[in-house]
Amino acid sequence: MMNSPQRKSTLLRQSLDAASPVVVPCAYDCVSARVVELAGFPAVMHGGFNTAASLLGLPDVGTITQTEMIQAARHMAEAVEIPVIADVDDGFGKSLNVARTTSEAIQARLAGMYMEDQQLPKRCPSLGGGGVVPAEEMVSKLHTARRICDQQDPDFVIIARTHASLAIDFEEGLKRGELYAQEGADLVWVDLGYDESVLEELKAIAKRIGPHAHLVANMTENVGRPLLTTDELYQMGFNLITYPITLILTATAAMTRVMRELQEKGTTRAVADQIMPVGEFREIVRFSEFLDFEKQLSQTDNA
Repeated sequence: MMNSPQRKSTLLRQSLDAASPVVVPCAYDCVSARVVELAGFPAVMHGGFNTAASLLGLPDVGTITQTEMIQAARHMAEAVEIPVIADVDDGFGKSLNVARTTSEAIQARLAGMYMEDQQLPKRCPSLGGGGVVPAEEMVSKLHTARRICDQQDPDFVIIARTHASLAIDFEEGLKRGELYAQEGADLVWVDLGYDESVLEELKAIAKRIGPHAHLVANMTENVGRPLLTTDELYQMGFNLITYPITLILTATAAMTRVMRELQEKGTTRAVADQIMPVGEFREIVRFSEFLDFEKQLSQTDNA
């Protein structure tokens, strides 16, 4: 019931520095974060798309607040032993806002954060992203975030995410990725489109930006983008690989199937084998661990 005293940021850096890919699925709540952990992944992503949907029932179009985002990520970090990487959108404002956002993320015992260069009103790329701020503004935010990290947690990982390849063109995405890597980002995430052209674009990203920083690749199902394996992406030069909306879409599809069956048939009998047994779920939420802890407290009280 106690998290490791070692900083999660240090654990994440150790994983990134190892000669192997780091796969970090994105969770949408504490239960899904536990599922990621129990499956054996070394870290978990927190995402704005997931938090807006699960917490507010809204699309990821910039309406969620910094407090809501950090709090959701904080709960995940408290629920799992593995590092959690938080989505902080654009840092929630200018450099002064970024300073507070970075500090709040560190105080929440998160391992890192990813910040993007979208302009307001922002929106998730899968929902049709908007424009980007000037590169100089993003660089200023990166400098601010790095300054806070140097003061509070030097191992805290900063991921710079650029939407320029979608908002302007691919060459601008490459230029910004190089710049962000040189200006304080530990990892660079260049968002790409949803067609076969991403294969050549990934190779170009690895060639241009790979020498300057670790690289992030994201795999999203059912949008037209080819799904590459972990080994294929790692061989290209990407060592942090995330599946940003896999879990929330999988869970929503399963819930929809079961609820439709109940509504139409008046029973879940035919789909009962698709529903997790209560005993298995209790282990995910560490019920037996709490029972043991409760017994320890009772013995102490009665001593």
